[in-house]
Amino acid sequence: MDNKRTRVILDEYIKAIVDDVIRLSSKVDTAIEKAINAFSICDIELAQQVITEDVNVNAKRFDVEENCLHIMVTQQPVAVDLRLIVATMNIVTELERIGDYAAGIAKLAVRGELYPKREIPNAIYQLSNQCREMLKRAIISYSEHDANAAYSVADNDDSLDSQHRLLFHKLVGETRDASQSTDHLLSVLFVAHNLERIGDRATNIAERVIFMTSGKLTELNVG
Repeated sequence: MDNKRTRVILDEYIKAIVDDVIRLSSKVDTAIEKAINAFSICDIELAQQVITEDVNVNAKRFDVEENCLHIMVTQQPVAVDLRLIVATMNIVTELERIGDYAAGIAKLAVRGELYPKREIPNAIYQLSNQCREMLKRAIISYSEHDANAAYSVADNDDSLDSQHRLLFHKLVGETRDASQSTDHLLSVLFVAHNLERIGDRATNIAERVIFMTSGKLTELNVG
């Protein structure tokens, strides 16, 4: 097989796995949105959808990893192509973990029937929107090979961490108020923690994009 044909085949394989990552990230983003909605209105049916779909997210991660290994064995990519494939394997792992965090939030919605419903702080919706935006930007930086966009994800992570800390201290203070349901407040704390961790995972994806484009191993999530 000539070099030109080999290149065409490799490009087709790479496009397929990149498309798979984009689709998986969309599934995970939808899971976050549904989980927050389920938690906010105690929608058990919607929460169960997220929990059930997480099994498919996990399976898709392994499918992509197997495809990456197949490319490495059969096409023997080097340089930028090899880094993209290695980065892709890391990225789908991060996406699978993000799906786990969304499922964890959904499980709290199921537990919501056990205690009186309380208002959800606006900060939870802000955290959710911000971590979802970070994830989208990280995946765009991956699909477009844009290191500058990847670096910008870390800037958003600092803001997300600050919002999380403020909410944490506010909720801890409210647990001392006898009029508040401690169980509910602890659940909100756990949701906030999961959203903050989703932001960290999005930053990890951005780090892999920087490696993919430059070959440099960079730690963005410091402090």
